Amino acid sequence: MNTTEQKQESSAPKRQRMAPDERRAHILNAAQSLFFAHGWDNVTIADVLTQAGISKGGFYHHFTAKEDLLDGIVQHFTGEALKTAQAVRAAAKGGALDRFNAFLAETNRWKVQQGAQLKFFIDMMLRPGNEMLSHRITASVDAIALPVLHDIISHGVDEGAFDVPDINLVAGTIIAMSHDRRKALQSAVQTAQEGDIAEATTRLNDRMTAEAALMDRMLGLPQGSILLSKPSDYRLMLEAIVHA
Repeated sequence: MNTTEQKQESSAPKRQRMAPDERRAHILNAAQSLFFAHGWDNVTIADVLTQAGISKGGFYHHFTAKEDLLDGIVQHFTGEALKTAQAVRAAAKGGALDRFNAFLAETNRWKVQQGAQLKFFIDMMLRPGNEMLSHRITASVDAIALPVLHDIISHGVDEGAFDVPDINLVAGTIIAMSHDRRKALQSAVQTAQEGDIAEATTRLNDRMTAEAALMDRMLGLPQGSILLSKPSDYRLMLEAIVHA
């Protein structure tokens, strides 16, 4: 081996030994940093291989396509949000309704802090022609969020705080409302990008107020029990998305 080859070998990044789960998480972290910085369309699998310092074979041992990376990133992002919100819910004082409202408030607070990440996902979901990727994002979120919501409603029913005809149906309907929220979110983001943050905030808040009213009815609660309307959080979230 000549001197040049020795220098190249010594300067090359060393492959770290990792357990399979650690390796998968390492690849996802590399992909996430690239996607958030450069956008979905501007990142290739080759870019991810370089960022993660792995071989093509190492990548395909864990993922079959670029879209699989999106699934993993969405699941991680959603899981982190729910993990934080669940911790706040567990620590909250009061009954099931108080804990649920604490959970919802923490979810909003967490989103406010994730401007760049939210912008990436919203751009992916709202861009014309991205229906397939939008569906994958929605399915990945649902897979994690639905069991958590089912657990929250179940505890409320057990405590006698919620009165529902069918827990699965109510949980699924609440999740479905979030799917239908896309048009309202698209309108709000577009209005915010045009410079009218106040109007954008009003549009998003109106939608969430309506969803809260429906959730009150589905859970058998007095009107105004579920606290989804918080204009200050929605304004901060929209500002974070616009300026990300």
